[in-house]
Amino acid sequence: MLAKTKILTITTDPVLMNFLQQELNDGEYEIISTRHTGIQLRDAIDSEDPEFIILDIMMPTLDGIGTCLQLRQWTQLPILMLSTWGTGDNTVRGLNLGSDSYLTEPFGVDVLKTRIEETLKRNAATVDPLSNMRTG
Repeated sequence: MLAKTKILTITTDPVLMNFLQQELNDGEYEIISTRHTGIQLRDAIDSEDPEFIILDIMMPTLDGIGTCLQLRQWTQLPILMLSTWGTGDNTVRGLNLGSDSYLTEPFGVDVLKTRIEETLKRNAATVDPLSNMRTG
């Protein structure tokens, strides 16, 4: 049996959280959900040890952009940002802020899974597993 890829989802949207739980909690993935940001988020990552992060841009207090910037201060885990922003400029902005991939809503499950797998493969070649830091 292959190990499941552990994915931490960061969102305050209960509909999105339920969608990700229902559609991704299968044989390939194990979904861990959190609404935490800041220090609590770092504690959640340290305790859960995910391999991938799905980050919702639209959150109240500290939005996904601020959260992504904060995450990049102490982890190089691959981050996929989800957003309702559909313009090309915002996609570029999200990628420039440290996310590894970006997907605008609405999206299908197959597209989401493909984006996760592509991002994991791309990052596997550039991350030193001992230091969790990019090598190139």
